[in-house]
Amino acid sequence: MRTRFWTLLLAIGLVPLTHVAAHHSPAMLYDLSKEISITGTVTEFQLGNPHMRIYLDVDNNGVKEQWLAEGGSRTQLMRVGWTETEVKPGDKITLKGHAPRDPTAKLIHMTHIVLPNGTEKFTEDINYDEFNNRRTRPQ
Repeated sequence: MRTRFWTLLLAIGLVPLTHVAAHHSPAMLYDLSKEISITGTVTEFQLGNPHMRIYLDVDNNGVKEQWLAEGGSRTQLMRVGWTETEVKPGDKITLKGHAPRDPTAKLIHMTHIVLPNGTEKFTEDINYDEFNNRRTRPQ
């Protein structure tokens, strides 16, 4: 009986950690001080959780590279008007965002997308500059 109690207590204590580990800061994979821009053709679009993902082919001086772009979460993006039909395979788009920490990785943490019609949209959960400004205490 005592072993069952401690096992249950341990399990209950670990449950909150599963959510924390599932949603990570982009700073873990991306250098938020380095901004990049890429243009390519969409091969797949997922407005899903934990992040929106766009897979695209990028022409790098005649060599086709397969890139993955991650943005904000489905829930937050849908609250600001994103739909699952916003982007589709075959669309030529430009992404602006942060470079990966691994310079050989074909990844971008996108903050903005320029759609085929020229419309630019925010693609992240939170604007980090605004967030940091709100965190700063007045002097």
